[in-house]
Formats: sequence, C-alpha cells, structure tokens
Amino acid sequence: MTRFLSENNTFYHGTYNDFLRFRPLSHFGSIYAAKYIINLGLGYKTEPIGSLSDIKLEDAIIGCVDERKQTGKPKIIPVKLKLKNTYELQDVEGCHDLYFYKNALLFHFIDELKSSDVPMIYDYITDKPLHNMSWKAVKKELAQDTLYAVNGKTDEATDRYHLVLQRMIHYFEGLGFDGFHYTNNHEDPGHISYVPFRPESIVRLDVSLHAVNYDFKPAEKINIKGTRNIYRIEETSLRFEKIYHIEMLDKKHSLLQNCKDIMLRPSSFNRIMESKLYYSKLWFQDVLPKIEKITNQSRYGYHGLSHTQQVVLFGIELALSVNQDPMPVLLACALHDCARTNDEYCELHGPRCEPIARKFLSENYSNIFPADQEKIIEAVKKHTVGRQPSNLISACMWDADRIRLSWEMGYRPEFFSTLYGKMLAALDEKQQKKYMQKQEDFLISNGLQTKKKIEEQKFLDAKQNIFGTVFSQKIK
Repeated sequence: MTRFLSENNTFYHGTYNDFLRFRPLSHFGSIYAAKYIINLGLGYKTEPIGSLSDIKLEDAIIGCVDERKQTGKPKIIPVKLKLKNTYELQDVEGCHDLYFYKNALLFHFIDELKSSDVPMIYDYITDKPLHNMSWKAVKKELAQDTLYAVNGKTDEATDRYHLVLQRMIHYFEGLGFDGFHYTNNHEDPGHISYVPFRPESIVRLDVSLHAVNYDFKPAEKINIKGTRNIYRIEETSLRFEKIYHIEMLDKKHSLLQNCKDIMLRPSSFNRIMESKLYYSKLWFQDVLPKIEKITNQSRYGYHGLSHTQQVVLFGIELALSVNQDPMPVLLACALHDCARTNDEYCELHGPRCEPIARKFLSENYSNIFPADQEKIIEAVKKHTVGRQPSNLISACMWDADRIRLSWEMGYRPEFFSTLYGKMLAALDEKQQKKYMQKQEDFLISNGLQTKKKIEEQKFLDAKQNIFGTVFSQKIK
C-alpha cells in the first residue's frame, strides 16, 4: 500500500542524543508517540538485530549520521517531511531492525509472486552484503551513495549492515517510493508514523541548517532475474510474518471500532483533510481525463461520470477512515462502471470491466504493485455481485458505490463493510443534504469545482435521468 504525504504536516522524533542530521530510516510520528518514546527512555536504545546477534551496531536505525553526543536529556525534534510516496510496513513496537526488514522484504516478494519461490533480488539485498562480498567491495559500493558514511570509525559488521539497508532503499526507490509508513499500534495507536529513506527529505524545525534541495527522483529498477526455492527457516519466518500481518489488520480494525476518537485529534484530522484534498485533486486533474477516454459512460446521467465522481469522492473518505491507501480505491471507483452499456440492473458489467481495467492500469499506472492491481481488478469485477469483500480496497469501493442506493431505497447494513460507510449509508434525508452541502463547499473552497459547474451538473444529471443516459459503447 502506498501513501502520499503533504509537506504541511509537522512530525516529531524523540531522542536523548545531540546531532544535526538524521540517519536514513529514522522514525517520525505524532507528538504523543515522541513523548511515549521519551518516557520509556528509548532515545538512546540499541536496536536488537534478531538472528544476526554477532553484529554490534549501536542505535542502527533511529539515530543520526553525524558523530553524536549522548546528553541524557530528553528532547523532541519537530520536522517537516518531504515525502511523496511511501510503502506500508507493520508496526513492531520499535524493533525495526535488520531481522524485521528481512522478513518484511520476504513477505513483500512472496505476496507479489503468490508462490513459494524467492526472487534472486532478495538474496542480492539481504544475503550477499553479509556473506558473499569482501569488506573492500562493501565499502566501495557504500561510497557510491551518500546514505551511509564510509570512514575509519565504522567496522566491518556496521558496513555490511548498512549495505543491506542501502540496497533495500535502492530497491524501493526503483519502484518510486521515498520512505515507509505504518499505522502506530503502540506509542500512539491509530496514527501514522513515517520512515524516510533519505535525510535530505527531513527538514528540522528546531535548528537552522543549510537548506538542502530535495527533489525525489526514482532510481532505476534493480533487474535481477531468477528465483530459488524458499528455505525452511525462511518459510518459518514467513509463516509468522503472515500471521503478524493478519493480527495487525485485525488490530487496525479493532482500533477503528473501539476507539472512534483516534481519528479526531487535531493533528490526525488535519492530516486526513490534506490527504482528502490531495486525492481529490488527483482525481480531477489526472485520473478523470484518462477515464473519459476509455469509458462507455456519458458525462451525466444516473450511471454517468457524475455518478463515478461521487463514488470516487466517497471512496477517498472511506479509504482514509480505515487507513487504506486511497490510490487503489480511487482507481477501483473510477473504473467500476466503465463497461456499462445501459442504466438497467446489470450484473455483467462488473466482469466485463476486467479487460478494460487491466489495460487501463498497465498503460497508465504500472507503478502500482501487481498485488494491488489484482485487488483493484477484483473489486471492479465483483462489485455487482460481491457481498463479503476479501480486502479493504473492495470493501471501500463497494461501500462507496452502494451509498446512493441506500439513500434511495433504504439502508441495509449487511451490504456494508466499513464503519464510515455504514454511517454515511444510514444518514436520513436531512443529514444527506447537509453532507452533500459540505462536500460542495469542500470542492468550491479548494478550487476543484465552481458553484456554477456543480449546479450545471445537477441540472444535466436530472435531464438525462428523464431521457435516459446515452452510453457510447467505445469498448466491445
């Protein structure tokens, strides 16, 4: 899952150390999370390294690049983060060490392949720097980037450890990511924490530093072909990792069900509104023009693009309500009625949309992971008949598409999967008008649509509803 971040957010890092420049893969979260870390005294904690216990590396992930001085005095450092696209990890209560990253990478590759084969790129990242390279070769490769310093103060184990992390960063940068994010389940449950790859994307607000221009440019993809069979120890690690992912997903759902106020803290609410604006702009400026070229729909009418637009806007909010990356949900909502040929009840237009969706995603959004592309296609394909969604993308898209039916024909909770979807679907007529007025105000105040355009859309929708939507049938 990916996530896009506005630069207007302020994040915090708790520490007991004096330094100017953060290390790669430092952690930043809410002020509450930073205070929690300080209270535990974790600002100077040495990260555990799991099975690689022979590597002694103080504070391998959360410290800084420059030589540090431990003051013993806690401090909380406010920062701005210049992140555009982050990849989702699971929260493991501060233990984001080498063992964690190896398991996360293994899970990522197996999830992509959906098999028991491990791509050779996994060994290239996690195994070769530790066991199959000379120290001289390790130092030479590290020196080709600025992520980790190579000098007389680092020992062999440290350099090898750093090369694993550097190769991992290069791999994800090659896919278009500039950091990680995860839903915090420990220090500040329900809030998002971020792990930037590069120190240049971190702007400290507590000290004046020389400005560093940082314009993220994806690295070239690492192209290493071939696979091997999974080792028994990896299979065991993967089994626990899958169980942990499921537990964390259940925990995320539980947080949303039992702690409904977690999304209402000012920092989180502002973040949600900024994310909502970002993805709404993305819909109007980038996705909608592409959809107009391939869809059977007319611009207006009961199942025209005006309906798709409303489903997209619902879908963005639903995705944010469950901490799901909104981009796959946005695309599923955008594609869901592309294969319609009439306004009548039709279960076939979902399956008929599969080839359209595959072609559209491959031509326009090939940077989305294959696993997420399959979830988008599944959501679109089954939205006409599905009842029990197998993932959050389907859950959000199906709920978004069914809200209008609930408003027109009555709310039936068994057709909805998300709490926010159920809440919207259950609104009475007065509450519906209030909600839609707030949505219009949001679009107008942010320059996404004008009041005149909205009124014109309502008129043309009503007119075409009377005479019937004209479908172009571009795609056979």
